[in-house]
Amino acid sequence: MRNNYPQNCTLKVKSNIVVAGTSLSGFCTSLGAGASLYFTGTECTKVVYTSSSSGSTGYPRESYSTVNIVRSIISLDWSRLSSVASFEFHIPDLLPSSMHYKDGNGSYCCVNYQLKLQLGREIIEVVPIQIISRPSCNLPAPYVEDHTRRRIMLAYCVPKGSIETSIKVDDTRLGTGEILKIWLELVNNSSVDIKRISCKLFEQIDWHSCGHYTSDTTIVASKKLSGLAGMECNTATKPTKVKAIRPSNSDHKLINSITFEAFLRVPEHTLHTSTGNLFEIKHYLCIDVQTKCGLTNVKIRVPVQITSPRRNF
Repeated sequence: MRNNYPQNCTLKVKSNIVVAGTSLSGFCTSLGAGASLYFTGTECTKVVYTSSSSGSTGYPRESYSTVNIVRSIISLDWSRLSSVASFEFHIPDLLPSSMHYKDGNGSYCCVNYQLKLQLGREIIEVVPIQIISRPSCNLPAPYVEDHTRRRIMLAYCVPKGSIETSIKVDDTRLGTGEILKIWLELVNNSSVDIKRISCKLFEQIDWHSCGHYTSDTTIVASKKLSGLAGMECNTATKPTKVKAIRPSNSDHKLINSITFEAFLRVPEHTLHTSTGNLFEIKHYLCIDVQTKCGLTNVKIRVPVQITSPRRNF
């Protein structure tokens, strides 16, 4: 029983927030050489799903899963002159960041890390540890797509020309708090006006438990430009009101041209892009060029990797 052990036993760490690939250090007291210290990490998921049998109404059920990411014993250096043991442990380089995400239905996924101090089989004390993943690479990862022709259709069957797009993203590997810079040029070779242009950064989280799957997608940052046609806009943060220009020639071959830059800030609370045993977190930029109702819109999707802020490294 715990009552048989010293009441003043203590487990202390220098910091509860640690970057993967660095050291976790601290000390514990009063337990003696029989104590063991473990660093553990787990993935946990819960999926709420509907179960029904033939002829009956479905009812909600819950499925839980847990997978160990890491379990390491930490060597304790006991001083001969006191009951204090110090420790220092190297956190593995490739651990995912600590996180917890819950959707509106009660399903969740999380990554947790802990220090556990044990005497025999009894856990004496547990200290939560927040791990921040290390960016896989500090080099920029630009995205460039030049002069791509995208057809515009009425009711998915009547051709209305095309819109030519060129896009450049200066870096698709970003840390939280950093700025996503987008440059877009459109050449309107169609017979329709461009009504709106929006840029959105999406976060998609997929997780599963015992064969049951769920997913949730949210917009973490967005910019919208309304009524732009035939005029350059220097930044999406200050939309300029302009008048749409219709093609003056009868065969509609010419053409409105649009060029703009947009800046999206990645919020600090954005989860890091990662893939585990039970979950996957993905991010992507979506540029949506909207035309009139009943016509196809131009949608451009660019994969983005969100990491911890690179200024920390």
